[in-house]
Amino acid sequence: MYQVKKRDGSLVEFHIGKISGAITKAFEALNKQFHPSIIDMLSLRVTAAYENKIHDGVITVEDIQDSVEEILSDGGYADVAKAYILYRKQREKVRNIGGA
Repeated sequence: MYQVKKRDGSLVEFHIGKISGAITKAFEALNKQFHPSIIDMLSLRVTAAYENKIHDGVITVEDIQDSVEEILSDGGYADVAKAYILYRKQREKVRNIGGA
């Protein structure tokens, strides 16, 4: 398996469950109904979308997140993609002011 390079430069093992969890939260933020199999399918499509961005067994968290946005938009879930993008922007603001 490969590793994910976090924003702080540390490397962690890849877990598809983190992608599934993020997509699930985006659906839940909109109170949008979904079936777990849809989340699984979208998560697998995300991993396929960024496969060419894996270098020396490492992918950045930003590349993964960009692929999540792309797959949600392309899959007909533009509203969910927007919620995901807004969440990313909020987290970026928190990081920039010295939060989590």
